[in-house]
Amino acid sequence: MKSKNILVPILSITLILVSLTLVSSFGLSKRPKQNSEWIIFSGDLEGSQEVVGCCPNAGPNPEYTMTLSEVFFDVFPSSEINEPHVGHIFMNVFINLSEHVRGKRKAMYMVKFWWGEGDDNYFYDYFIEVRGGDIIESSKKTKSLTVTFDEVPCKIWIDDDAPTATVTVSFTLTREQMYL
Repeated sequence: MKSKNILVPILSITLILVSLTLVSSFGLSKRPKQNSEWIIFSGDLEGSQEVVGCCPNAGPNPEYTMTLSEVFFDVFPSSEINEPHVGHIFMNVFINLSEHVRGKRKAMYMVKFWWGEGDDNYFYDYFIEVRGGDIIESSKKTKSLTVTFDEVPCKIWIDDDAPTATVTVSFTLTREQMYL
C-alpha cells in the first residue's frame, strides 16, 4: 500500500513535467527569422533586388537577376551580354591563405552566380565565380556590407566541369539588412 502511495505522486509529477515540456517546445518556440536583404551589384556585374535567405554556407542559393557587361563579350554569346539573367547566387567571406595583413590572414569576398536550364540540383549552363573582393565597410550593428572587386579574375564555366575562360572584372557589392 505504501508503494502505491509513493508511485501515484511520482507518476503524476512526471506526467505534468512531460506535458509542460511538450507545450513549451511547440507552443512557445520562436519561428526562425527569414533574413531579408537588399543586394546591389554595380559595375561589370549589375543587379539590385531583395533576397531572402542569402547565403549560408550550405545554401539555400536564392534566385537573383544579374546583368553582365561587355567585358564578357569574348566569352558569352552576344545574346547573353547586357541582358538580365534569372539564376541563383551565392556569396560569402573566404580567407585568402596567400595574403597576410599585419600577421593575420586576409579576409576577402567571393561571389558565385549561375543560370540556364535546369533546377537547383542540376549544374546550369553558365556559371561564374569571382574571388578577391576587398571588404570596405562591414557593420554588424546595421547588418550592412560593402565590397569592391577591382580588376579581379572572374572564372567562367560553360557546360563544363573545368573553367572555360577567365575575364577581369570590376564591380561593387552592397548588402543591406531589410527590417520587416
